Amino acid sequence: MDLTCPQSYRHYSFMRELSQDTPTLFDAPPPPTISHAKDFVRWCCSFGPDFRNSPDVANLRYWARKNKVKIIESDEVEILEAARVAFLKRIEQSMRKPEQSPSIAS
Repeated sequence: MDLTCPQSYRHYSFMRELSQDTPTLFDAPPPPTISHAKDFVRWCCSFGPDFRNSPDVANLRYWARKNKVKIIESDEVEILEAARVAFLKRIEQSMRKPEQSPSIAS
């Protein structure tokens, strides 16, 4: 039995290249649909702490027309899906803020 050169590699896990999993400075920018979704959610949440526009197709079209953003109809679904995820995340973060701040006794 030769231990320097094992016969079977089935029991060995191969090392993987970690640089494939980490972002670099040279990564491509996010697709336009993602950046449109982020900007749209920023607009949805820009009307004050107690009011939110919903990330729906009517508001997306209004926002796009107001900001002169050209969106093709096939991208609307992708933008809305990303916007809804970002919107819920933003709402969740805003709900946590009051819980984390210490209450002041009057």
